Amino acid sequence: MARLPTYQKNIACLESLWDADIENRLSVRPILKLASMMNNVKFTYLTCNTREEMKYNLEKLKNLRGYGILYLAFHGKPGVLLLDESSVDLETLAAFMGRGFVDWVVHFGSCSTIDVERYRIRNFMNATGVSMVLGYKKDVDWIESTVTDLLLLDWLQSYKNMKSLWKRFRERYRELVARTGLMAFHR
Repeated sequence: MARLPTYQKNIACLESLWDADIENRLSVRPILKLASMMNNVKFTYLTCNTREEMKYNLEKLKNLRGYGILYLAFHGKPGVLLLDESSVDLETLAAFMGRGFVDWVVHFGSCSTIDVERYRIRNFMNATGVSMVLGYKKDVDWIESTVTDLLLLDWLQSYKNMKSLWKRFRERYRELVARTGLMAFHR
């Protein structure tokens, strides 16, 4: 299949521990490497297990140039990202991000985080200035969501218009979108 034109967006990822097994740790880092190699983009990967670490890392990411995707790989529940021993709700996340991610795409690679009233997503988008929010409205299988995340990271490189991306992605992966409850909100 011929590749579409590229609209390169380097990827910034924050990830928390998935379980207590720190020796045989699950991570999304391999899919970041693959997405990076396939699309000739850079990625920055930071672990994030406390609220303070999240705030600190987001401050660091604000200074990156050429980046356009913030990939948040965490456990989640409606309106909340779960860290190792604490949590951050959408409103606190927006405050941590401030206006440092204007026009970025934010992907919540977490169960159920965007399963909230639409006004909370709109408020998050307005507070941060991001162009698109993607995420799962239900609890998802780790492998299925990781595969979906990889597809999204790849497709995001080929689109400037996020509305077009979402329309085509939904058509192409209709069953996967339905199984995972993937949703998108765009300007």
